[in-house]
Amino acid sequence: MADETHFTSLNDQALLVKIKENSDYLGIVYKRCKANCLGFMRKMTNGALNDYELEDVFQDANIILYEKIVNGDFVLTASFQTYLNAVCRFQLLNTLGKSKLTTDFQDNSDDGDDENPNGYYSSITDSLDGVDHSNEAQFLAIEKALEKMKAAGGHCYELLTLFWYHKKSMNELTTEFGYNNSDTTKNQKARCQKRLEKLAYNELNN
Repeated sequence: MADETHFTSLNDQALLVKIKENSDYLGIVYKRCKANCLGFMRKMTNGALNDYELEDVFQDANIILYEKIVNGDFVLTASFQTYLNAVCRFQLLNTLGKSKLTTDFQDNSDDGDDENPNGYYSSITDSLDGVDHSNEAQFLAIEKALEKMKAAGGHCYELLTLFWYHKKSMNELTTEFGYNNSDTTKNQKARCQKRLEKLAYNELNN
């Protein structure tokens, strides 16, 4: 695990070096940049998206950053904050531009199956028992997607692993994460699950 006790002394370039050595350090970027990014997006969306949805956008931005770094050719020309704000802004413009500020982000972000011709998403359900473990490529894609989700920070990795592997109920997860009620928890799990599906599909087709 990354030692966060001295993270405040690391500038962004030094932190980038640490992330390349150990992806756990990406969690420092997540914590350092989250509040500013959420505030920036709240102003940009003017209430069109709730905080849960904005956190989803922020986590997606962290996953994009993580993928750029592990590809080995990433150059940080500004700050992590500026970079993540820009990625979040691009995602929001893309989403809200399509919806004209009237359609829920999650509904809009998963339109159709054009990017999923083989119905891969349906293989990840409320139980991992349905995943064909004999299909090594599919199983490894899910494992890699979970690793990316964990490295990016946020609640999704923990929520899904508690639900799938530790068999936590919606009521238990509601208490664990401090959500308003079990319906909110179900919505969060569904969003996290869809994010995992997309990541796994991308892994399978890279």
